[in-house]
Amino acid sequence: MATDIIINGALGKMGKEVLLCALEDKNMRITGCLEYSAHPSIGKDVGPLIGREPVNVLLSDSVEKTPFESSVIIDFSVPAATSLLLKKLSGKHAALVIATTGFDKNGVTAIEDFSRSNPVVFSPNMSLGVNILFYLTELVASKLNEDFDIEIIEAHHRFKKDAPSGTAKKLGEIAATSLGLSYEQAIKNGRAGIVGERTRKEVGMHAVRGGDIVGDHTVLFAGLGERIELKHVVHSRSTLARGAITAAKWVSNRKSGLYSMRDVLGF
Repeated sequence: MATDIIINGALGKMGKEVLLCALEDKNMRITGCLEYSAHPSIGKDVGPLIGREPVNVLLSDSVEKTPFESSVIIDFSVPAATSLLLKKLSGKHAALVIATTGFDKNGVTAIEDFSRSNPVVFSPNMSLGVNILFYLTELVASKLNEDFDIEIIEAHHRFKKDAPSGTAKKLGEIAATSLGLSYEQAIKNGRAGIVGERTRKEVGMHAVRGGDIVGDHTVLFAGLGERIELKHVVHSRSTLARGAITAAKWVSNRKSGLYSMRDVLGF
């Protein structure tokens, strides 16, 4: 049985990837595509907008005009658009996959509140490999003592608006927890000037922006005389799109709650 999906942010970089992957998946059916109200392509068939034949789905700015109660909404947009979507869905039933990053505390709280009465998969990264990286970072951090310093380096394309990436922040949370600290207590965003010796109770965070880098994440565990590096490299955005589609299939028949990609992938 096909899973019906609605894509929020359908003509963004990732929204287009989800569209293309969904059109190639016989177990997926696109029932709606959403963009902001002033988008110049509102009302047009989304097929030709991504270089394909017409698919009989018109780009819309209104989730209320889509069959959201019987579909899974995949959100690859920006925090403000996600927040607006949640407000429009307040008091209604809808299953969501939220792959947008860059939320502040209020944004995360809004997602948590919505998940109390709706099934939501919320993850900073939808790829299988990155979620394995989360797992391995947690494992390695739990086995090493404070003689190993933890540094996180992420790299993305020049157009990415938030830094550090949501994935890097998640890695930072894992590292901070291993030190018995919160993210805010542990993270040091870059270093400049005479900063003194590195303390044992900190996690370095470094963001690189340039070119068309899809997404690189490295976790460095540096000891005296040895080091361990865990690295994940995304070569194509379709990797993230396929992960979001997998999450949509999984969450379509789940009860209300806040889930992660580790729930989806079963580890």
